Amino acid sequence: MEWLSGQMTACGQDGFPGLRVAMDMSWALRPVTGVEQLPDFEEGITAALAGTTVSVLCQYDRERFDPVKLATVTAFHTRSVAAATYHADALLRICRQYAPPGIRLAGELDHRHEEPLALALAEAIRLEGDITVNMGQLVFIDASCARMILDAARGVAGSREVVLLCHPRIAARFVLLGAAGIPGVSVVSVDDR
Repeated sequence: MEWLSGQMTACGQDGFPGLRVAMDMSWALRPVTGVEQLPDFEEGITAALAGTTVSVLCQYDRERFDPVKLATVTAFHTRSVAAATYHADALLRICRQYAPPGIRLAGELDHRHEEPLALALAEAIRLEGDITVNMGQLVFIDASCARMILDAARGVAGSREVVLLCHPRIAARFVLLGAAGIPGVSVVSVDDR
């Protein structure tokens, strides 16, 4: 808070019309003293920003923070931005991934979810640049969805790189379906976390 107050004062003295700060909140996941004061910290920032031209972006990784902790700090934020979610239930989550660009799949994916998968793939393809299909947290994929991903990859692989990031069991399925033979497509295995 002292640092933020100092920066706000310095920017005003230097004639800047405002200040933007981005804060990676992953420090709160480590075993650090005082983490239980996170809601008080967020409330203090909210109070310090009232009536100023300062904006602070708090970046919470929704995959790593539990919903209870996120709920305790949500009230102190005036806006919330989350990755586009194409499907989310107890068994499956399909959402956009911003870094590296692409989509992220977690859970169990089968033919019943072809429509949100097709939408997610289509939107990833519309963006420029290479595409990553992050399946590191996917525990099951049926053949029809795997083929859909491969067909999408085959369609763009001539002009862009497509990375299929998967658990080794899922990677083996893509290798069996011929992913390794498609130019511009890489199958990358990730270990269990």
